[in-house]
Amino acid sequence: MLTDILHRVVSNPTIYDTVQLVVGVSPHLDRRLAANLGETPARPTILDVGGGTGLPPSLWPAGATYVCMDIDPVKLAGFRRKDRPGVALRGDATHLPVRTGSVDVVVCKNVTHHLRDAQVPPLFQESARVLKPGGRMLFIDAVRAPERWRSRALWRFDRGAHPRLVATLRQSMAARFDIAHWEVFAYYHRYVFGVGVPL
Repeated sequence: MLTDILHRVVSNPTIYDTVQLVVGVSPHLDRRLAANLGETPARPTILDVGGGTGLPPSLWPAGATYVCMDIDPVKLAGFRRKDRPGVALRGDATHLPVRTGSVDVVVCKNVTHHLRDAQVPPLFQESARVLKPGGRMLFIDAVRAPERWRSRALWRFDRGAHPRLVATLRQSMAARFDIAHWEVFAYYHRYVFGVGVPL
């Protein structure tokens, strides 16, 4: 009951952004994404899968086309209210409403723990499909770490009900991507961060 109430409150985009800022997770993860963006074309197209209320424009090179895609129209309305450059697109992470080979970078931050097991392979398959040759996927998510008391406490209140093991996520990504970089780190939760190029 309390968890349901918290989920409804935090679904408000303003409160959602505030919570991310207060706990300090989002800026920490965003810096990691920016540091691993790599070389991009002069005017890259960046698709943020499950982007919620959007990532800061400071992460992307000048001239980038940023597409914030999410299944939740309330989060996308929050992105639009920020009046940031970019496109809000409603869509499902397992059936991306994007042309094949049309994107330079796919970002997937904190999404897979919201997906059922059967939805994880299509997420990586679709991400590989929409990338241009030489494009990259930046993948980051919290993982199951029952030995960490702080992580156990946070999972009790997270809307995502499907935290996975590190090895499970790496295997899922490796089925569609050549993994150029993979690391595990802790910041409240334990996280994995992978950079991949489609096979």
